[in-house]
Amino acid sequence: MGCIRSTMALLLGMAVGGAILMAYRVSQETGKSFPDAIMDVPGEAMRVYDDLRSRATEAVNTGRQAYREKQSEVEADMHGSTPAE
Repeated sequence: MGCIRSTMALLLGMAVGGAILMAYRVSQETGKSFPDAIMDVPGEAMRVYDDLRSRATEAVNTGRQAYREKQSEVEADMHGSTPAE
């Protein structure tokens, strides 16, 4: 029970810390006061999420393409090296 409670407290602390860090960064970038920047945190979080999601999608697509190319090379090598009967 104590482990679950500690984990939940850690996750909550990370979320609050992340929100404060985002608000601070928005405050520094825009020149807004910290309380005004807190109102921009949900929008900033969505922007960061969308950016991470697009980067992950791009990385997965690049990895898939590299896999397909390598798989084609391996298949070509296998078919090219088999003895003719």
